[in-house]
Amino acid sequence: MQVNRRQFIGGMAAAGAGPLLGVPARGRVARIGLMTDTHVGTTMESCARVRAALELFKQKGVEMVVNCGDIADRHYPDGYRCYRKTVNEVYPDPASRPIERFVYAFHDVCDYRPGSGWSVARDAAPAFADVHRLLEAPNTHTDSLEWKGMAFLNFPQSTGMKGFLSWDDYEAAVRRACETHPGKPVFVFDHLPPAGTTFHSRQWGSDACRRVLNKYPQVVSISGHVHGSLASERQIWQGEFTAVNVGCLQTWGGFAPGSTPPPQAKQNFGALVMDIYSDRLVFYRYDVRDGSEFGAPWVVPLPFAAQSAPFVPERAAARVKRLPAFGADANVAVTPVAGGYAVEFPEATVPDPFMYRIRCERKVTSETGRAGRPRPADAWESFSQDDIFSEFWKAKSDRTGKARHVLASGFFTPGETYRVSVAPLDYFYRASRAIATTFTATHAATKVWELADPMHALRFTEHGNPVGLTAGGRFAPPSGQGTLWLPENAFAKLPGGVRYQLVLDLDASQPDGEWCAWRIGLQTREGAKLGGDIQTVPGAPGVLRYVFAVTPPKDGAFPASCKLIFNYVSPGSSFRVAGLRLLRG
Repeated sequence: MQVNRRQFIGGMAAAGAGPLLGVPARGRVARIGLMTDTHVGTTMESCARVRAALELFKQKGVEMVVNCGDIADRHYPDGYRCYRKTVNEVYPDPASRPIERFVYAFHDVCDYRPGSGWSVARDAAPAFADVHRLLEAPNTHTDSLEWKGMAFLNFPQSTGMKGFLSWDDYEAAVRRACETHPGKPVFVFDHLPPAGTTFHSRQWGSDACRRVLNKYPQVVSISGHVHGSLASERQIWQGEFTAVNVGCLQTWGGFAPGSTPPPQAKQNFGALVMDIYSDRLVFYRYDVRDGSEFGAPWVVPLPFAAQSAPFVPERAAARVKRLPAFGADANVAVTPVAGGYAVEFPEATVPDPFMYRIRCERKVTSETGRAGRPRPADAWESFSQDDIFSEFWKAKSDRTGKARHVLASGFFTPGETYRVSVAPLDYFYRASRAIATTFTATHAATKVWELADPMHALRFTEHGNPVGLTAGGRFAPPSGQGTLWLPENAFAKLPGGVRYQLVLDLDASQPDGEWCAWRIGLQTREGAKLGGDIQTVPGAPGVLRYVFAVTPPKDGAFPASCKLIFNYVSPGSSFRVAGLRLLRG
């Protein structure tokens, strides 16, 4: 994964830095090490990745180290002490120690007091004060630094909450820094990314932050929180300003549309080194285990110019001339396994795919397809989509070259014929040629119940208040979450220890087109989670099928009453439940 000088020059040219090539480089102003979401525990062993990052930073000669939040996995006093001891061991001479900056985030508040959990509004201020003391951190939760003629601003995750910096004060601080340093980058360190910028920021980012920073093009927003991989080209974004997400030094899962299983923990070892020059920023993406790099450096020309910014998504995508593709002899196989069907295929060839799109189609034997549209006999009609991550995030030596995904049997009807296709996607979600196969379903599951008219049998609420149907017969929650209440006692007297599948046929529309803007989870009425979340397909794809697989414990019955929790619903979205049934088996 090492990047040589030729690759680096190519990366600079691709990023719009061509005019700088062949010209004597101006001197570097500063070198900064960036890490985030270290989630240390209570032992020195839990600081191993922090140590590896610090040793890398020391080798690279960084002058400042920034941790963008979730320093510990919970508010662990011993964890913060171990973190400080790790810093002191890597840099035993305080005089040669880089400047340290910390972002204070929610995981550093959780369980601050016994039983407090995530009660941030009440506990954040004293918790952050203790983090500051235990870490021996130089900065408080809200702080600014003037260094080498530039402004570096730190904000806590709880910005905007009662007792903390308001968003008006946040903007005032940013505006003041920009006015004081015209024509220079202003570095804003947050935990949450501005919403709708880098990967997963639509769901896990801050809309308030985005509204503020949209006004200040010279801002370089640096954040964490979403646990992405630095191997992804979606960790940097430009639009009204520049945003960079540092990834994490823990595990990452990542959400993708479809009935994917709960995100498996993928080990992550990414950290950034940012070089600041008077005319550019250069971000090097390192694996802290061996110092190898994840692809070419990101080169950001200065000062910021929206009309030529290289990491505007459409502009960055246009520079990519080659899409990932399957080999000429690649095939996809569908094999019956316990509870469903395994879809297996080889990984696509370079460049690395970001994801694979798995679509299921049913054979249409009538001449009228979905929504009454004329269809030729024996046509195929798409009814489900699952997107899964490739092995792009792994070191080359750790890759298997194969992909496997299991589709629940609830997607299919025994005896019917289906076609499954797989297409590789690049980092900008563009698909290349798909490979496909057909199969006949054999798994038989027993239908426990099915709703004949789900939209009138189900009740939807938002913050406890009923949400009625629109004129088009849909639910349209005005804010970002809601609850779909399943029929009372629909699950009563069902034995535990067996597999159930709740099959949801959903027509969901989300106008912003952002990935996974709906995130739906199955819970008991009391709030206990029963199955992994599903993510809906963006846009308006029509009726698609999603499956929740649940196996209650043998010593307990299926909960009598359940609900579906909708989160991260984009404004202007709506949905219609076209079908809902429960299967056993």
